[in-house]
Amino acid sequence: MLKPSLVSKLFFIGLLLLTACAAEKDSEPLPVLGPMELVQASDGSIDTLFAPYPWFAFEDQQGLVVNPDSLAGQVLLVDFFFSTCPTICKDLLSSLQQVYAAHGNNPGLRILSHSVDGTYDTQEVLAAYAQAAGATNRNWLFLRGDEAEIYNIAKTAYLSYVAVDSTAPGGFLHSGHLILLDPDRKIRGVYDGTSADEVARLLVDLPKLLN
Repeated sequence: MLKPSLVSKLFFIGLLLLTACAAEKDSEPLPVLGPMELVQASDGSIDTLFAPYPWFAFEDQQGLVVNPDSLAGQVLLVDFFFSTCPTICKDLLSSLQQVYAAHGNNPGLRILSHSVDGTYDTQEVLAAYAQAAGATNRNWLFLRGDEAEIYNIAKTAYLSYVAVDSTAPGGFLHSGHLILLDPDRKIRGVYDGTSADEVARLLVDLPKLLN
């Protein structure tokens, strides 16, 4: 039988190893993801490069124009929603509220929530939605724009999807993912915004870019 003192020592060593493994995992760099495109070099060879981040100009809840220049140097957390969504949008909103509570005052972060229903979600509707969400500064922006452009940027810049579907609840299909981008506009993480475990992982990963 092991002596109590030896058991305590073994337990302490095991705890240290677990802590070290967790710390090592938390310090691991995030992968670099994102849409890719094939480019032909002058010698005829084909190379695979990250697709360029597209230009856009959307309106936020205050009626101001948001474009890539106005987001320069920021870490971005992106999602898609619509204010009358009867399904996953409530879970997405709750998840983003957690992120905002933890990092909403960090000037290096911008949360970009894109409405997929720009017809109904006017600037006034988005302003009310943002107020109800508790977004008190410009670190959380609720965006609207040409629906075709919103749908295209979801696919081309964020590897996400949006579609009009009359059979879907609310009339739209959209991804429930939260997409994390670094200041170079490379995707560094994709998280299920309806999963508590995935949101917890996001809250671990986000400081790696903000710091």
